[in-house]
Amino acid sequence: MTTHWAIDLGTSNTTICEDRSGRPHTVNLPDLAKLEPLTQTPVLPSCVCVMDRDGEDVLIGQEAVTYNWDGQAAGFARGFKRYLGMESGRAMARVGGRIFTAQDIASFFLREVIGKLEAQFGEDITDITIATPSGFYETYRAELQAIIRRVKHRSWWEHLWGRLRRKPTRIVFRTLDEPVAAALGYGVDVGRPTTLVAFDFGGGSMEAAVVRTHGARTVETGRAEVLAKQAVELGGDDVDRWILERFVPTAMHDWPEWEVALRWEAERVKLLASAGREGDFTFRNETYGKLDYNVLSELLAEKGLYSRMRELLDALLTELRTRHGVPAAGIDDVILEGGSTLLPEVRNVVGDVLGREKVREWLPFASVARGACIFAGGAHVEDFIYHDYGLRVLPDDEAEAEYELLIPGGTSFPTVDNFVTRYYAPGFDGQQHINLFICEIGRVAGRRVDWTERANGSRYFVPGTAGERAFCLCLNEADAGLPLNPPGKGASPRLRVTYSVDENRWLCVTVHDLHRKTDLRVEHPVVRLR
Repeated sequence: MTTHWAIDLGTSNTTICEDRSGRPHTVNLPDLAKLEPLTQTPVLPSCVCVMDRDGEDVLIGQEAVTYNWDGQAAGFARGFKRYLGMESGRAMARVGGRIFTAQDIASFFLREVIGKLEAQFGEDITDITIATPSGFYETYRAELQAIIRRVKHRSWWEHLWGRLRRKPTRIVFRTLDEPVAAALGYGVDVGRPTTLVAFDFGGGSMEAAVVRTHGARTVETGRAEVLAKQAVELGGDDVDRWILERFVPTAMHDWPEWEVALRWEAERVKLLASAGREGDFTFRNETYGKLDYNVLSELLAEKGLYSRMRELLDALLTELRTRHGVPAAGIDDVILEGGSTLLPEVRNVVGDVLGREKVREWLPFASVARGACIFAGGAHVEDFIYHDYGLRVLPDDEAEAEYELLIPGGTSFPTVDNFVTRYYAPGFDGQQHINLFICEIGRVAGRRVDWTERANGSRYFVPGTAGERAFCLCLNEADAGLPLNPPGKGASPRLRVTYSVDENRWLCVTVHDLHRKTDLRVEHPVVRLR
């Protein structure tokens, strides 16, 4: 069986997936990759350090970053992706008087990646898919194809003359649009026509594109129609700079040998704060301050990040409506890409503008590569619920709310009608209604929350920090409560509620009043799950 390999070649980081069993897996190259600290996804920094003028000795990924610890390595290059399509001849590094172009650097990077994969897995790579930005020109795809064929041709000749043991094999090379790949990775069925927004927030820029897939044609070609696109030059690198400005004296920024280490420390505490934890900004054994979720949120608001996001998304919707007559309600799904989507409140801002119920699961580092693998394998999408969904419980002592698990992530749908059954008693005598507040419990910084089972057999989650609370989104707070007539009395159960998920992802409830022996709701849709 052919192994499908997929590469999400990012401007800042690159992710690799392989599929040899029908289920894509993210690949870790331990010497070259780093584990993204929040989601634990292995990513390769998209960096190259050329060590000799012939380009034979090069370092890539984390090895290149470590070698360039002081930022002074002449052969160090990053950001080559953005130039590959339009300025492939742009100078990126110089070693021994020789200039290396963006095309050279991309070739070195992919050559080393493929070589390491073949060495680690002990097999030839003959099936490669690389996701490409929708707005890039065809020359970008052509450059990638030429690089892959050149790399594999050279690899074969090395095997031929070095080992004399194999015949040349045909290389299968594919490309597909990154938003399509991300949609597949998130579980969107692009086999049917759909309109989706891909919000990509990385290290250097923030982009949003409205993409329309065309059913079977999209599955066959990997190409989709871009209806609208907006971008601003603002990314995670800017957030790192804001953190430095907040904690470190300006004079320290001008020391070249300190710049890289300071940036690393800014990124470290940024990731901790985004995960709802507290981090001390420490440099040269001195602590300059603390950063937590709330402080970082305030800093981002102060610097205008959230305002810029809303402006970008509003401009996107205006373009979509003006050029194509498609209203915001015509958007089916919203997918998030890029590490900066993990920053505090970013997901909430996107949801506030485009609809929180439309925002898909959070796979900012793995979705594109995973989707590219699915595409290579025939674009079969497993449809299931990604996030956990629970009922918000409000304790009598007015402490912070806790959540009771109803629909766990990974649930296939449609479910049986009585997938979950719960009994609810009034909280006090005279209570006239009971609310069912359904909440989406997102992954806290990429990780599922820990649910604790109690004596009643149900599982609960109690957020411990502001960061954890921010990932618990109530989806139906404006819904009217279920009426109790006559009003509730005593501590015995009053309502029996059964929960199920229909074929369109709607969470439906059937509510039976035990006192009156009558149904108040029958398979009533409450919220749409993702």
